[in-house]
Amino acid sequence: MNSEIDEFLDQVDQWKFKLHEELKGMTPARRKAFWNQIHEEARARGLRVVEPEKPAKRSSKRVRRTG
Repeated sequence: MNSEIDEFLDQVDQWKFKLHEELKGMTPARRKAFWNQIHEEARARGLRVVEPEKPAKRSSKRVRRTG
């Protein structure tokens, strides 16, 4: 069983490196379109897709007025 797990992890690593090389050559807009397509395919299969949280807006720094 341990060899099956190692084989599976090797396949995951191969997929990860292949995906990284593919994404590295894309523009940010193309990368976003790629992930949107992947998410739509996952939703069509009935999988739950968790959307990333938007970063919280930073409040502006208060400036102490003199005089």
